[in-house]
Formats: sequence, structure tokens, C-alpha cells
Amino acid sequence: MYVIWNLTRVCPWKCKFCCVSAMNATKGKNWQQLRASELTLEQKMEVLSRIVKESMTIDFSGGDPLYFDEDRAVVEKATELMPADKINVSMTGCELTKGKIELLKKVNMIEFTLDNLLAIENPYRPRGFNLASMKAMRRLVDAGIMVSAVTILYKPTMTQENLSSIYEWLCRHGIQEWDILKFYPVGRGMDYLDVAPTDQQYIEAINYLRSLKGSTHISFQHSLRVVEGTDRCHAAVNSIGVLPDGEVTACAWALDQNGCSFDGFRIGKLPEESLNAILKRAHTELGYDQRAKYCRAELCARAMK
Repeated sequence: MYVIWNLTRVCPWKCKFCCVSAMNATKGKNWQQLRASELTLEQKMEVLSRIVKESMTIDFSGGDPLYFDEDRAVVEKATELMPADKINVSMTGCELTKGKIELLKKVNMIEFTLDNLLAIENPYRPRGFNLASMKAMRRLVDAGIMVSAVTILYKPTMTQENLSSIYEWLCRHGIQEWDILKFYPVGRGMDYLDVAPTDQQYIEAINYLRSLKGSTHISFQHSLRVVEGTDRCHAAVNSIGVLPDGEVTACAWALDQNGCSFDGFRIGKLPEESLNAILKRAHTELGYDQRAKYCRAELCARAMK
């Protein structure tokens, strides 16, 4: 089981279509008040122990999972309790300190979103977002750390020109992995359904990407394979999400504009419950043991609009 754990919704960036509706980390904000709804450090450590007990793989995400010292402490503790190959970190390129780099040497893979290179104007990302990812990836590769670039396919990013230029850059700078994601109309993205490609456009982009040859390995998110008809929904079967308040969702992407899980996707709460009990409920009461041939999260998001 793969656990996408959003340690916090706080992020240095404010992307227009953020899937978790992250809170921008503006200086001067009262973070104690804003973080009041999130788990305490003690509770996060207990959640970690539950995940470790079940030998699950964690993708620490957010917001930015390394923005706050206490969240870095959770990741650090994970490196003491779990094999490195069971720990991934999805972060932003902001404030990549020497201390963070030393921590990241102890995990399996670090992911940064890179939707386009600097020559392309992208109205959905803040100025400097992609540049920060590029700089951070280069620093980590130089430090001998495994890095993955993540590109979301939506109308401004899925041109052949953009995709080929990204791939050339990744190969040239020694980035090991390139993970291609589907655009989910969730979170703040619920207001941007117009940028979502059609299934046929997704398939055309996938076929083009598979024609590229180079040193960087290209992989496709399961939701894109669902579009192709070669995979089924992973919700509560292959993966689950854990939100900053400990709520467990059958799909980490099934979030509304407030960063809360859609009705029907809430399957439990940590650390109050055991993961075994949560997954049993998801399967026996909510029917998630049946892997749908479509993306449940996208279907729900579109129905809400």
C-alpha cells in the first residue's frame, strides 16, 4: 500500500489550480492559528508508527512537507524507522538548505513539479516556480540523490514542443525519472475544468512521450493508464491519502476547494484508528475492493460542478 501523506497544506507557492488548495506561506501570518486544524507533532509521530507497523510506503507531500521544522522531524524519524526505499518526498524547490539536502540523502526519491521550461509562459504557475524546481533538482543530482521531475498534462504543457524540451533538459542534467501526471479538476483546480484535456488528447500525448529516447526514464501515473484502459482506479486498494488533520481518504486527489476529501472518500481518521480497521471499512462497507475502470476522483469532481 502506498500512502500519500500531506503533512501540511502550507506552501511557499500559490498555484491557481493547486489540487490540495494549499495555503500560501506569506511572511507574518499566524501559523499557530492556521495550523491549529493539523495534527500535533506527537500525533504525527503516532501516525508514522501506524504506517511503519503495516510496512507501507510513504510519499511525504503537502503543501511543502519540509517547510516547518516539526514536519522535517517526522521525515527524519521515518528514516530511522523505515528502509530508505519506502520513503519518497514530494516538495517544492524553495529554501533547499544544506540540512534538507542531508536529510534527503536518507530517502529513496525526491519529486519536484516541472510543467515547462522558462521560455514558455504558464499562467497557472507563479513566476519562478519552475525555475526553483530546476535549480533544486540540479543541486540534488550533484549531491548524488535520486530525483524525479513531475509534469502535469494540461493544455499549456502538453504540446510536443514543451514535452520534448523538458525531456531534453532532464536528460542533459542527469534527472533519473520523469513522472507524467493527469490533470485532476480538484482543489482549486475545480475552477479550471477548461484546461483539462480530452481522453484522446491524453492518449496522443502518452504515445508521443513513449517515442522519446534518452537516459531519463519516463513513467505514467496510474490515472493515465486508466484513460488508456490498461489499469483501474487505485483508491484504497493500491494507495490511500492522509490529510494534515489525520483524515484518511480513499484517494489522495479527491479533495474539494477547501482541501477536504469528497463525500464517500472519507474512510477513517488517524491516529485514532488502526490502518487495518480503516481499510477493512473501505472494502467491506464502501466497496473500494472493487477497482473501477474509471477515475473515481475525477468523476466525483465533475459531478460536483
